Amino acid sequence: MLTRILNTLKKDNGTFFPPVDERSLCFISSLLSSHHFPPVPVDYIALLKQTDGLSWNGVELYGTRANDREMLGYTLPGLIEANLDFAQVVPMRGKLLLGRAAEELFVYDSMDQKYHIINRMDFSDNCGFPTFSEALYLFVDELF
Repeated sequence: MLTRILNTLKKDNGTFFPPVDERSLCFISSLLSSHHFPPVPVDYIALLKQTDGLSWNGVELYGTRANDREMLGYTLPGLIEANLDFAQVVPMRGKLLLGRAAEELFVYDSMDQKYHIINRMDFSDNCGFPTFSEALYLFVDELF
């Protein structure tokens, strides 16, 4: 399902980046751990192995590093940069921020081992999913 979703986003002018390599995965895992963030979940790693970050129609999914979008004068944050912004926010404890859209955050909750789409302002949980593909499908489907 993940490959189908990504192919759809490519056809709709999504911005993709080169796939992550094992060295970068090890580095980001170590960096996240040193800041007491949850590890990158296995099924999100499947995304990173296809594109190390993604931007489409206001949806951003973070990669292992920040990606410059020079033509737009914007840098898509990496996982560590994005998560450091929320490190002191109590409702985000135990969660790994994976991406965002206009009014929502896309997180992995290490406590229940599910993906959640939460409100960006009050951090209320809109819905949860057992797999990354299911959560991404809803996240993207709302914008089509």
